[in-house]
Amino acid sequence: MRLISIHVLVASLLLVGCSFPGVHKNPVKQGNQLIPERVERLEAGMTRDQVQFLLGSPITVNTFNPNRWIYLERIDFDGEVQQNTYLIVNFKNDLVSEIQRESGGSPNKLVELNSKSLLKDSMSSREPTSGVFS
Repeated sequence: MRLISIHVLVASLLLVGCSFPGVHKNPVKQGNQLIPERVERLEAGMTRDQVQFLLGSPITVNTFNPNRWIYLERIDFDGEVQQNTYLIVNFKNDLVSEIQRESGGSPNKLVELNSKSLLKDSMSSREPTSGVFS
């Protein structure tokens, strides 16, 4: 009787182990961690040093416009980008002049949407021309 109960216990543990859905996966945060309390303290008129002390170094500084700092917080889950949050800080005379916050999903979806809207805009802005084929 005891041997049977041990076999039943082992068999049930094996069956439960086979039905386990998978390994627990945590979302991965990349880039700058935009802490809401710190972002709320950001205001126009702050110096670059104050912004860097408050938010840390930007993920990128625009090459053609060094007065534009871009902070990016990205959340990945299972290898897929779930959310992108951008905080863009513009400076004028070394003081914060404008703060923009944008959110989006996967960068591929944003590029796809932007390219479709650009294509649509360029097609609608064309003037009819008369030529050999029209």
